[in-house]
Amino acid sequence: MAHLGFQSLFRILSEASGWWGDRFFSDTGSRSLIAHLPLRAFHLAAFSLSFELDVFPFLLMLQQAHIPLFVEERQEEDPLVLVGGPLVMLNPEIVAPFVDVAVIGEAEVTLPQILTVWAFWKAKGATRKEVKLALSRIPGVYVPEFYTPVYERSVLRTLEISHGAPFPVYRQWASLEDFETRTFIYTPFAHFRNTALVELNRGCRYRCRFCAGSCIYAPFRQRSLELVLNMIRKVLEWQPEKVGFVGSDVLGYPAFPEVVHFLRSSGKKLTLSSLVGKDLYGRSDLLELLRRGGLETITLAPETGDVSFRLFLGKGLSNDDWLELILECLRVGFARVKLYFMLGKPDAASIEADLEFLARLVRLAPSPSRLWVSYSFLVPKPHTFLEDCKAESFGRWKKEKEIFERGLRKMRIAFSGESPRRAWVELILARGDRALARYLPELLEGERFLSLPSWRRILSALGRDEHEWPRLPWKEGLKPWSVVRLWALGNGEGRSHEGLCEPEHRTGAGNHCCRL
Repeated sequence: MAHLGFQSLFRILSEASGWWGDRFFSDTGSRSLIAHLPLRAFHLAAFSLSFELDVFPFLLMLQQAHIPLFVEERQEEDPLVLVGGPLVMLNPEIVAPFVDVAVIGEAEVTLPQILTVWAFWKAKGATRKEVKLALSRIPGVYVPEFYTPVYERSVLRTLEISHGAPFPVYRQWASLEDFETRTFIYTPFAHFRNTALVELNRGCRYRCRFCAGSCIYAPFRQRSLELVLNMIRKVLEWQPEKVGFVGSDVLGYPAFPEVVHFLRSSGKKLTLSSLVGKDLYGRSDLLELLRRGGLETITLAPETGDVSFRLFLGKGLSNDDWLELILECLRVGFARVKLYFMLGKPDAASIEADLEFLARLVRLAPSPSRLWVSYSFLVPKPHTFLEDCKAESFGRWKKEKEIFERGLRKMRIAFSGESPRRAWVELILARGDRALARYLPELLEGERFLSLPSWRRILSALGRDEHEWPRLPWKEGLKPWSVVRLWALGNGEGRSHEGLCEPEHRTGAGNHCCRL
């Protein structure tokens, strides 16, 4: 319920004439939250998939609802399965065998059209396939069964497209002035307890090479100050302790100081996600404003202590600048500074550089107890500048984790980190294809999806090298995610970092009462 996209779409559904919907969660059982109906009782079953591992609870929910996992096994009476979200926008092929309809882009503009078209054709007695054919004509709608991959020795050569389906399917985006994106359903059971959320903007001014968000949510769009203040007034009616401002580039909101002052005048605290270091460097006034606004922990992402690789990623600032910024955050009174680091970087960007940077910081900081380090592994994502970057080996990931954590313990810095095993599965799924996806149901029982021997067996069955294929799967042929188009790269963009990441090519529903 802390997912504003989920809340916004649920509101759209609640306002659609002739439609009624309910909510399901993977951890609350097989019946809907309000009416306690089974999933099979609904005409449409729509899922939001944000991360690679969301694939498995998605499949489990279908399985528990006795909805056939594979599209070709579903009958006319089965719900139409819709999916959307960041995972689907980046690479819909990893869920293609299980999906009737995929939404590519911001569903605020697409979902109302889907509801209208579905109701119109069902009222005419159209078959399941006829309805999907009509839905495929909506911009941003991808119907996988109309696209057949053609392989040659496990290399994807082409897609055979039927029924006049579009290729590629273009991502859709919305005008933020046309709707509100905020907490509509306030519950103490949400992930961010006692916090209401308001989206300021969408997209980002920066195009960090590893960041999928800048691809998914481009172009950078702002809401008017009047609309933002109105959303804040509405969420304050629930008397939350805090208001969280949401956006990939919150500090890029032109009237951000005015928004903070408005919130302070209401007596409420603010909370924010990770902030861009370049926006805060040399801005003690902005840091003090955030601190006075009630922000207790500030989160920054230097990513690495290797300056050349940091600049390549697009993060900016030298090590000295980062140290100055972090120390200034401590000086103005933040209780803790949380720092994001990236492991699994190409060989030239060493883990030793990260530890040297942190050792300098510890020597200068008042106390290491006011620092927190969180790390994850570099998983090159489709459509980013690093989509053709060859990942480091799993063995190297494990070794880096051990070295990094040992160094942090010596410096007495608290930390949290990603499991290399989970990250390796994310790597396989992120750049996987439909052929790989068909094996996923075999991994549902007992979290077998985290079993590397199980993945090795699957890759072997596909004729793919278990060690090398996950690192750079598509050295030739067509990339599976070529079926969607998020944005266009300019000349010279996506170049490698000293040859380590080598891109080869980029190429109205009436009165019909329905359920979602």
